[in-house]
Amino acid sequence: MQQTARPSFAFHTMGCKLNFYDSEVMAGGFEAAGFRRERDMLAADLVIINTCTVTNKSDVESRNLIRKFRRRNPNGFLVVTGCYAQAKTEDIRAMEEVDMVTTNVDKYNVAPIVEAYRGAGRFVEEPHDIMEKRPAEFRILERFEAKTRAFIKIQDGCNLRCAYCIIPYVRGNNRSIPIDDILEQFRVLQRNGIREVVLTGIHIGTWGRDFRPRLHLTDLLRAFEETDIDLWVRISSLDSPEIPDAMIELMANSRRIVPHLHIPLQAGDDRTLRRMRRIYKTDQYRDRVLRLREAMPDICIGADVIVGFPGETDEEFESTLAFLNEIPMDYLHVFPYSNRTGTAASKFTEQVNGRVSKNRGRILREFSARRKQEHYRRFVGQTRPAIVVPKAIGGRSHTALTDNYIEVPYDARPDEVGQRIEVVVSEEVSRPEEQPASLVV
Repeated sequence: MQQTARPSFAFHTMGCKLNFYDSEVMAGGFEAAGFRRERDMLAADLVIINTCTVTNKSDVESRNLIRKFRRRNPNGFLVVTGCYAQAKTEDIRAMEEVDMVTTNVDKYNVAPIVEAYRGAGRFVEEPHDIMEKRPAEFRILERFEAKTRAFIKIQDGCNLRCAYCIIPYVRGNNRSIPIDDILEQFRVLQRNGIREVVLTGIHIGTWGRDFRPRLHLTDLLRAFEETDIDLWVRISSLDSPEIPDAMIELMANSRRIVPHLHIPLQAGDDRTLRRMRRIYKTDQYRDRVLRLREAMPDICIGADVIVGFPGETDEEFESTLAFLNEIPMDYLHVFPYSNRTGTAASKFTEQVNGRVSKNRGRILREFSARRKQEHYRRFVGQTRPAIVVPKAIGGRSHTALTDNYIEVPYDARPDEVGQRIEVVVSEEVSRPEEQPASLVV
């Protein structure tokens, strides 16, 4: 590693919003140790790749990025951490391109580990049992680099064992962050110019279940409502059984909890859901979506759907499509099933043909595009509250992101970036070719 008075570091973050939060925590550790943050990973002395392992594709992308970095920055010091590093420590150990590996157990301490070992050759942390990790680690962030919206961790881990999912095995069981810590984080970010926080975790609907007395996410939202903190709060993802009437009522009456929910569905057929080991049936899911729409007509509701899950027949897929057509869903994130070693589904024998899965994915993405267009079209000509987010790389304009998740192209003055404004939803957002690139939400 090149030695300078103030060595520079850069992050490349893959995967979910929680990973982006984790990267900001780790970056704060390096800055406190005297490192200088560099945006260009090819120009940095030290690069940390925060990896993802949610699918096989994520693993491949992690390995490809490691090799790409080493080719382009042969003298840089490369640290690999995150979920792929937790799941496949030995595989990364075998990659000669990597100088250091830290798992999810110790990644918040990566800066002192680098300080201790960067002059002593390669260092690979021995794998730890993530299930023993308690409580959830938390650090107050002073800012969120290059962002006007901040992803804030309120819990980590998951107690469910869905048949297809590897994440509990690399993130551990549910651990919640105390209310006072979360609210203090909100206050710090507000003072430093952030206008929106996105509640982030692996399974945020289970926030508070590990406390005694047991709490519910509604309790956190109610505590926030009782403060004078002037932030928008966006809830990233909740399973349908975790959305009680009390939460819906609180959201409907709030001016700070925005009308947008992402509610993972995964399949719209009860037989498929049963094999997936999901915790709801379609009737229950439908009830929550309809109740949300009744209480908040302007709400944006999205979902995840997996296509090609083992044993998914044509009839079951058609059932999913029919279910989606009957509920007021505004967009989908569509994923092909990925066979993850160690999960229950990896042992299922009735694997779906890849071409069949790809075609089902195409059908659902087309459905999603239509529904997103319809959602945008409903609000053309209306004025909505929004936050001006920075221009994307190569973008033609800034974007005003409305409370109900409409991305409106907006020619912002420099002093408007990061601020809340009122924006008229223009006709161009209802035309797919004019829609901005999707934000991470």
